[in-house]
Amino acid sequence: MDAEALEGFLSERRRDLWAFCYQMLGSPFDADDAVQDVGERAWRARDGFDPARGTPAGWVFRIARNVCVDRLRGAARRTLPRDLGSPDLEVGAPLVPRFDVPWLQPAPSSWLGDDDTADAVVRGSEVRLAVTALLQTMPAQQRAAFVLREVLGYSAADAAAALDLSVPAVNSALQRARARLAQSGLDGQPSPRPVERSRVEQYAQALAAGDAAALEKLVAADVVLEMPPVPQWSRGREPYRAFMEHLFGWRGRRWETRPVSANHQPGLLAYLVGDEGPRPHTVQLFTAGPNGLLDHVLVYQDPRLFGLFE
Repeated sequence: MDAEALEGFLSERRRDLWAFCYQMLGSPFDADDAVQDVGERAWRARDGFDPARGTPAGWVFRIARNVCVDRLRGAARRTLPRDLGSPDLEVGAPLVPRFDVPWLQPAPSSWLGDDDTADAVVRGSEVRLAVTALLQTMPAQQRAAFVLREVLGYSAADAAAALDLSVPAVNSALQRARARLAQSGLDGQPSPRPVERSRVEQYAQALAAGDAAALEKLVAADVVLEMPPVPQWSRGREPYRAFMEHLFGWRGRRWETRPVSANHQPGLLAYLVGDEGPRPHTVQLFTAGPNGLLDHVLVYQDPRLFGLFE
């Protein structure tokens, strides 16, 4: 493959590569580094590409698979607080972050492909953070087969070339991955209930006003509140309200928000307003239950992540 053809292919498929590496690694920052690594390895190996043995897609994604597997080797899987134990958030207790845990991180939806545009590269329901989280528990081959076939829509032949497997072996890996998703209720049939925009707007208004009672009305009875890198979490409307009351008493009741989208889920950037103006505070993501109430509030206090969404 000559230099111009390789450069054009990598540019054309960059979003695909990024989505693949993100779903494999669970971090937008690791994915960005991995895509750079893929480009460098492909450039050095370009003279070895043989079009008689496969397509450019199969060849480049084999390199991407190897890059991701190298990074996953010996690394702990990315996780969320509720994977570490039972609900144990104590209102008023110090919130001590754990930086030794590789937390699962969200990605801007625009990096994963916009469902509303013609250049979409992913199925939005398959990049939900819950799906990305479950993928982290699967062997690398199952994970890669699912991403290539179900998320990016590549052919079984290209997936087989990328994974150094036969087509039947790819189909088998994909079936096992689908079975794991089905067991967890994440098989995408039907797609999860979308969070209504009006619900997010109401949440933003209540947060901006520091109104814990109004926030309580917007969440489900069994709402889960998680705040990586803090490992403690809570389940239930009453613990949620108690924590928000504590937060407003501690941090104040002056907030500003800005809507964002992560993993094709709605979210907010929350800014704490002080005498010197608004200061970045958290990235917040939401999912909704069958009744439309918010059943998961995922809050990240991470300056790098906040900057990514800004």
